[in-house]
Amino acid sequence: MSNTAVKRVAFIIASTRTPRVGPAIANIIPEIINPFLPANTTLTAIDLMDHPLPLYTAGLIPAGVARPVPDNVYADPATNAWSALIGSFDAFIFLTPQYNWGYPAALKLALDALYHEWTGKPALVVSYGNRGGGKAAGQLRQVLAGLRMRVCERGVELPFGDGHNLGGGLIGSETNDRWRAENKKTEMVQAWDELVALVKA
Repeated sequence: MSNTAVKRVAFIIASTRTPRVGPAIANIIPEIINPFLPANTTLTAIDLMDHPLPLYTAGLIPAGVARPVPDNVYADPATNAWSALIGSFDAFIFLTPQYNWGYPAALKLALDALYHEWTGKPALVVSYGNRGGGKAAGQLRQVLAGLRMRVCERGVELPFGDGHNLGGGLIGSETNDRWRAENKKTEMVQAWDELVALVKA
C-alpha cells in the first residue's frame, strides 16, 4: 500500500455483555484520538455484538487458508463476512474488559476464526476493569503476537473509580476524575502515536 493510500484503523469493542460499559468507553476514544488523526487515516468502531460467529470453523484451519484469502472460503456466511470486514482494515485497537483475569470469549472466538486477515497488521490493546485490566491485556497481547500481529509496546489500562457501577453502561464522574489524575488520555495519545508509526512503517 502506498504512503498516500487511506489507512483504515478499526477499534474493536470486545464485550458483548448486557449491560456493558464498553460502548461508553468506545465513544471516548475518538474524542481523544481525532485531533491526532492523520489526514489519510480513518477510525471505525466494530462492535462484536453485531458480528456473532459460530463456535467452530468447519472444514479448515484458518492458518491453512491460501493467501490472499479467497472470497467465501469459509463454510458459513458469518465467518466470510467477518473475513471481508477484518481484511479491509490496516490496523486495530482492541478495547477489552477484564473478566476473571482474562479477556472475553467473544474476542477469542473472533480472533481464532481468522488468521491471515490479522497477520502483519499493527495492534494496540486498551483494557479496562477495576484495576485497569492488565492481566487481560497481557493475555491478549500474547495471542495477538501468536497471530503475527505487530503489537504496540505501549498499551493503555483504564481503571474504574471507587463506587463505579460496572454494569450501568456509563462512565461515572469518579472514573473520569481518576483517568484525568493518572493522565490516561495522555497515555492514549502516546499509544496512538506508536500505532500510527507502525501503520506507516
